[in-house]
Amino acid sequence: MTIYLSARNISKKYGDAVALKNVNLDLRQGNILALLGPNGAGKTTFIKILATLLIKTSGTVMVLGHDLDKDEYRIRHLFGYVGQDTDRSAYARLTVRENLHFFGTLRGLDRKTIAAQIDQFTEYFDFEKNLDKLFMHLSGGQKQTVVIIRALLHDPPIIYLDEPTKGLDPIISKKIRTFLHSYVKQKGKTLLLTSHILSEVDEMADEVALIHNGSIEVQGSPETLKEAVGASEFIELKREQISPALYAQIMALPTVECTLERDPDWYSFGLSDVFEGTEVIIRLLRESNTRTQFRHHTVSLEDAFIHHVGQLNSKFEK
Repeated sequence: MTIYLSARNISKKYGDAVALKNVNLDLRQGNILALLGPNGAGKTTFIKILATLLIKTSGTVMVLGHDLDKDEYRIRHLFGYVGQDTDRSAYARLTVRENLHFFGTLRGLDRKTIAAQIDQFTEYFDFEKNLDKLFMHLSGGQKQTVVIIRALLHDPPIIYLDEPTKGLDPIISKKIRTFLHSYVKQKGKTLLLTSHILSEVDEMADEVALIHNGSIEVQGSPETLKEAVGASEFIELKREQISPALYAQIMALPTVECTLERDPDWYSFGLSDVFEGTEVIIRLLRESNTRTQFRHHTVSLEDAFIHHVGQLNSKFEK
């Protein structure tokens, strides 16, 4: 699989503060990679460096054979970028059509190509009726759709999306996710995205990189990250209704593989056999005359995120 971008030992300092420390990452053709991490972990800083909006302190980035330090201008034509500041990503007093024509021209496209690209994208997003509205009069979701279209107008091989569906309603979010996944796979692009919506990442990403304290500590497919949690099925019991003695009994069950601190109000028990484990837990609840709220969930990427961040926090505390 062709590597479109290779970042090696990327560091970024602001005075004595370290934002990124020796980050390594490859983006491959036809792949969607999600960069996850707690707030302040360095996700946006890293994407802005790749998008030539910030200057790295050290390290190298190669983009389709071009060195970021030497061919910055050429590299800017190889990617499309959507940041978090949607409102300032287009001209408020121009229409959608005027904005897209303007940015398409900046990319060196002729009017015919721009018009064809606008037709293609607005038809998919059912956006034709908004083309002659002023950007300032659009809703948040409509503005974000325009910014995504703008980033794709010049048909770039690499796409950077920083929280692309933040604040969007579920229908628009789903449409954008479906389009981007199909676009990357069918046209052989590569996509790097950040998102706090982990179900979105689970749906889209081929690979996930977890950044923590400025370093990428964990990387793999969503399935691999979820497997590391230790169980695929969880039974949850309301914490306040479970006595310490009953908790100890449940933890001693052979079907209980692990626990997960995903909600402070609930105990979450990972089971090797959800049917057998649930049956035994219910029996223990009856024997102890305990009535509690009860819920079940299948391991998610959110669980994997909590698990790995918890392990990393313990590592750095030592």
